[in-house]
Amino acid sequence: MSLRHVLRRLTLALPAWCLLALLAWSFTVTGVLADNRLHEATVTVENRDRPAREAGFERAMDKVLVKLSGDRQVLRDPRVDDLRGQAGRHVQRFRYVDVGDGAVGLEVRFDGGALERLLMERGLPVWGANRPGLMVWLGAVHEGERVILGGEEGRELMEALERVADERGLQLVFPVMDLEDRAAVNFADLSGGFHEPVLRASERYSARYVAAVYVQPRGDAWSARWRLLSQDLREDYQIESDSLEGVLDEGLQTLADLLGRRLAIAGLLPTEDHVQVVVEGVDDMETYQMVRRYLSELSVVVEIRPYRLEPDRAVFVTQLRGSPRDLERGVRLGTVLEMAEAGAEPPGPGAMASVNLRLSR
Repeated sequence: MSLRHVLRRLTLALPAWCLLALLAWSFTVTGVLADNRLHEATVTVENRDRPAREAGFERAMDKVLVKLSGDRQVLRDPRVDDLRGQAGRHVQRFRYVDVGDGAVGLEVRFDGGALERLLMERGLPVWGANRPGLMVWLGAVHEGERVILGGEEGRELMEALERVADERGLQLVFPVMDLEDRAAVNFADLSGGFHEPVLRASERYSARYVAAVYVQPRGDAWSARWRLLSQDLREDYQIESDSLEGVLDEGLQTLADLLGRRLAIAGLLPTEDHVQVVVEGVDDMETYQMVRRYLSELSVVVEIRPYRLEPDRAVFVTQLRGSPRDLERGVRLGTVLEMAEAGAEPPGPGAMASVNLRLSR
């Protein structure tokens, strides 16, 4: 599809209330994703028979593993072979949906807590639901026409990017392209690779990570230069494809891999130099993230990594600037956690020191 054809099909004006809603949404770029975005996937199947459904479960599992780990390379890791081979065991529910063109779609929801726990137990990364928003500035040119996505421009291209973002569990934010945005970033900034104006313009959206993209035709093919930017990061890469959709899809997939490798929490096999921390009462991802953040901010904690997620509790492995007693003293000074009695069989290797905590009542 040519850019000219896309532009012809764009809506030329939006009702005022739509634009105001877009403004309000665009300025909110962080938050916790809904579980179904991370633990669900939809695939097409040949029919509604059991063999086709089982094959669909495996393909859906692949999508969810990529989404949870943040990296497509996870599918090449032999540590997930058993998960992929027994995908049906982890299905919570499924349903058939209409995906258009007469195809049969299978929407599958997996037991996300179990999958995250199994990934961590295998020492594999898990990218939780608390993900930063990604600001996207994309400039494209075709047959002399230039456009920067945002506001009323490039709605279909934004929707194409959103479909990939949903597949990877990303939250995209596009500029509203009001007078302030147009004064801050012009087409030359994107085509010329000048990232300083793009980063400055993204500050009003409180965006931690920014994608600056320039797309142009190359004969019968398309080329896109992608830049992933933040205050301490710059990653550049080139994507070539025979279609406009191809450079957008693969470009955003690659960017998601880069972010996942940077932000996902790698599993950690404990050693005798580490202390295990068990926190009772952790029954959702929001509480889990809060507890992990609280522990990481204690002065005695040098490093903290997730080890296991279990029903109603989380297990971390920490490296301390002192002894477990120092950690206990630090916890007693706060109001978030309190000491808990050790269970009859503390999880993890018996030789490793363990501190047992629970949410304060």
